[in-house]
Amino acid sequence: MAHTDPARATYLYCVVESPSPPSLARGPRGLPGAGPARTLDAGRGVWIIAADAPLAKYGEAAIARGLRDLRWVSACAAAHEAVVEHAGRSGAVIPMRLFTLFADDERALAHLRSGRRRLERLLERTRGRQEWGVRLSLDGTRTRALLRARVGAAGDRARDGTAFLRRKQRQRDASRDLTETAIREANRAFVELERRADDVRRRTPPAGGSVRILLDAAFLVPAARVAAFRSAARALGRRLASHGCALTLTGPWPPYNFVEDTTT
Repeated sequence: MAHTDPARATYLYCVVESPSPPSLARGPRGLPGAGPARTLDAGRGVWIIAADAPLAKYGEAAIARGLRDLRWVSACAAAHEAVVEHAGRSGAVIPMRLFTLFADDERALAHLRSGRRRLERLLERTRGRQEWGVRLSLDGTRTRALLRARVGAAGDRARDGTAFLRRKQRQRDASRDLTETAIREANRAFVELERRADDVRRRTPPAGGSVRILLDAAFLVPAARVAAFRSAARALGRRLASHGCALTLTGPWPPYNFVEDTTT
């Protein structure tokens, strides 16, 4: 039932397209301290997955305080994701951003009605498709082994200063060449996987850090082509290992990276 308590707001997890209400039985508990997930009928086979959220925990001031606690944010994000994934088993799902709240159910439904055309376009884009993530990075162990093979083992000691400097220069040149080759191969891998997807989002790799990220991308893949996409990604991972790279494939995910314009 819809809440009428002014001390509570309506929290939105996602929108699901389904001919009948999505089953939430034996589903995840949801956000800590919030009520159980429930459905709101938005009409024409579209359902909002919502919950009652106490403002003492999820009001504007409470969320601002909570954002300073990474463990709390992580727990909320994991709980939100679990509900979205469970609800998404019933049909095409449009995830809402974390901490999407409305004063009550009617305002949540009004918001959906006002953006109905946009929502329908997003459902058309994501229906029957899955999001898969691909991350390609330089693997430290592999790159060190490749450099030793190209330059010589560290035990080959230079006998004088000039030889030492020459060896250091060879190491720098080999490291640069290896990195440039890996970047080219990462771009080739992206193009190969892009051809197997209906849409793609390539993110700018983070700067710095102990791991060099060469490719960080999300692919929207039709369900019928998922097996071929996964097989291609794994084959690329094996090929790229010879260039000192490690490929990580994750998914399937709700299409978070392809519905950025849904809310708020």
